[in-house]
Amino acid sequence: MLIKSLIKQYEDAKGTFLVPNYYKNFNCKTVHCRDSCCVDWLVTITMDQYFLLHGLDVEKELKNKIDRTFRPFEKPTPLRYAEIVHKLDGDCPLHKSDGFCLLHERCDEAALPMVCRTYPRAIKTNYIYEVSCANSCEKTLELLFENNDPIQFEDMILRFKVYKQETTISSVEKVNYRKVRDIIFSNLANRNFSFKDRIVHVGKLLQKLDLDETANIENLEFKTEDYQLDFDENYGYFMELTDWFIENNKRLAPYLNRIKDLHRGKNFYEIYISNKNHFENLFDNHEIFFEKLLINDLFYRQFPFQNYTNSFYDEFIAIVGTYSFLRFISINLMENKNSLDEYIDILSSFFTVISHSSFDKNIMILFKKMGLVTKDKLGQILQF
Repeated sequence: MLIKSLIKQYEDAKGTFLVPNYYKNFNCKTVHCRDSCCVDWLVTITMDQYFLLHGLDVEKELKNKIDRTFRPFEKPTPLRYAEIVHKLDGDCPLHKSDGFCLLHERCDEAALPMVCRTYPRAIKTNYIYEVSCANSCEKTLELLFENNDPIQFEDMILRFKVYKQETTISSVEKVNYRKVRDIIFSNLANRNFSFKDRIVHVGKLLQKLDLDETANIENLEFKTEDYQLDFDENYGYFMELTDWFIENNKRLAPYLNRIKDLHRGKNFYEIYISNKNHFENLFDNHEIFFEKLLINDLFYRQFPFQNYTNSFYDEFIAIVGTYSFLRFISINLMENKNSLDEYIDILSSFFTVISHSSFDKNIMILFKKMGLVTKDKLGQILQF
């Protein structure tokens, strides 16, 4: 039924994968999902997947629907050849009312575009075999927040069909990759210190790696830092970030405009402190939430080896930017909300941008433009 000549572009990845311990419990919520990935997402497919879909031997009604669902770009490339054309309500034409996919139902999983088949999983095979789920999926967030236990990583025998890829990564680099990430995630989960201090400590580890990527960072002393908060200055930085993302990201703009409306013409200090107290009283384990969110996202993106920035220290700036901005929007957008489900809805929307775009690179560049590059400045931002 499928076009066999295109199958050769894929290969089986079968073996022992490193996974977060929630992974074995993941399953799609289908119709119970409040913010389905089938709705309003820009989904693109490759050239081979496009022709595979159009070569399916199916009844005329489904064939016509496939023709209307996938549209080639004006200037297609092999990796970004076509996109899903959503209905007026933003839903995928193949998304059924019961939450399942018509294409999957009629043609089995092998017919699905790769992104639809694997999301929210990120399957990595370049350094080591590893897989996790994106924070943009509400089910992932529910699994993260169902208890206060730290994320643990474990081995799991899995099999995926993935794109064939060339790799020039040496065996030494692969060993170092695993070692560095284990140390970083262990430090971020060290609850003997505040989460802010843990982030600062990871910054020190990354500074050392800039000098020597194979340096021993395992026994770097953990110190509690004392940074002073300048509320007005910090507030100005976050409103500048808010304005930039309103202008440059349509998905985040409605949320961020709500924050601007909330503070417009009012005493922003009193409002922020009131919202902060509400948020922290509502979620007395809020620091654990942020710990698990950040660790899962960093694992998903192969931090700090994803090559989005010029140095490991740039990755530290990006972490501080991501965490502090996420905390800022969490505190403000939960102002009149009182449930975990409402918070998960906010987080999943923001992580569609954080996890699936160059968000970390953009916020690192914005921090640099605002002069937020020294450890003292970054430590100050973390106090907000």
